Amino acid sequence: MTTVPHTTPYYWQGEWVDEEEAGRRLGTLGGILPALTGPLDVHHVLAACGRLAALLANPDSPEYGRLLADLTDPATTALPIADAELSLASLAEAFAPELLAAQLTAELGGMAPHHPVPAPFADSAAELWQPIGTLVHIAPKNVAAGGVLSVVEGLLAGNVNIVKTSGTESLFTQHALAALADADPSGELRSRLVVLRFSSRNTEWLRELCRPADAVAVWGTEEAVEGVARFLPSGCRLVEWGPKISLAYLDRTGARRDGETLRKLARDILRNGQRTCTSPQVVYVDTADRDVLFAEARSVADALSAVASHFPVLPRETAEQAEITNVVTVAHLEEHLGLTRTFSAPDGTWHVLADTRPGLTASPLFGTVWVKPLPREEIVRVLHPMRRYLQTVGLHAEGSSTVPLAGEFFRAGALRVVPLGAMLESYAGEPHDGQLALQRYSRRVSIATGEDRGGLLQAEAEAA
Repeated sequence: MTTVPHTTPYYWQGEWVDEEEAGRRLGTLGGILPALTGPLDVHHVLAACGRLAALLANPDSPEYGRLLADLTDPATTALPIADAELSLASLAEAFAPELLAAQLTAELGGMAPHHPVPAPFADSAAELWQPIGTLVHIAPKNVAAGGVLSVVEGLLAGNVNIVKTSGTESLFTQHALAALADADPSGELRSRLVVLRFSSRNTEWLRELCRPADAVAVWGTEEAVEGVARFLPSGCRLVEWGPKISLAYLDRTGARRDGETLRKLARDILRNGQRTCTSPQVVYVDTADRDVLFAEARSVADALSAVASHFPVLPRETAEQAEITNVVTVAHLEEHLGLTRTFSAPDGTWHVLADTRPGLTASPLFGTVWVKPLPREEIVRVLHPMRRYLQTVGLHAEGSSTVPLAGEFFRAGALRVVPLGAMLESYAGEPHDGQLALQRYSRRVSIATGEDRGGLLQAEAEAA
């Protein structure tokens, strides 16, 4: 077994290897699946997740300390300590075996999805789910736990999982998946895990990564998806997770809206620098009145000012800062036309751009948010043209208005409606972008022999 310090970003089937060794092994990725002796036992996956969940719930465990350090690393993920602790608690909850078992049942029909069941439209056939095969994950840079959860779903579906993390990312994904493999005494998980960190500009490695893939799951922007898609072999399934844009909506109860409600919204805006697809980039106000709009924008700015000190100032690349400066400058100039009103932190850590034009506009992120008018009667008309990109709506409404408003946002194309303060949260088994992950990571196959299907099922049961 290769002995390499855990600072290496290359984890290969239980070994920590250096860059030279990882490069040598890239051409062997296609041989991993054929070398396996049999299918993955889903109960081993559930048991390992349960053991890791217990470790993540214990702040004194070495695994907890290592992952917390990865999440709070100021040079990479840079989460505030409270958010890092919340991320680990959420990951522990997501790993609960009973929740994963429920997800298996909901998405693949039961705890034994790889066993035949009677086909609904043929008396002499049976159907079953099978792994897609070799599944490559291009992990998201903006959500540390995203790649880990994607791999757990890949394992639940029975796949070999190969993961690429960003070249500037911490080792959170590597350490978390290594801990998961260590929690499986059977070694089945370890044999199905390879995790590599490198820049997408390294097209030679990216090409080798995709060459043996039966499916590639890409988390990221349109540019990221296009950059990977050109390396996919013929017949390879492309699973796109993103890009999406999210928004908040404040209904007509503004006069009765308390300060804590807007502080929850402010925390949704500031967490992770708006780099997650569920972060609000636009705050819509249920009004057509310019004065009401500007007053709500001032209230959002006050809320950001109240909570900003609790969030780190994340590093911005030159191009990112230039975009923020350009957008804010244009919005400020348009104040003279009566179109906008701008509110900014003295140190530039956040900006509120009130705009009387309702069209959905992407934010340059890093605490920059648009505030726009959108009477509820106009929701579908205004947002439907952007339906391919809509994701989460953070909704503040009177109880009687919540369901009707959610229905309007769903008609416009949104995929999730949640309360303010919960936009970046999720629950175990929640659909990703309107899709069920386990089905996208699997194949539905059938067996038809011309015999009565009862004999098929009996033969399968005897073989098991």
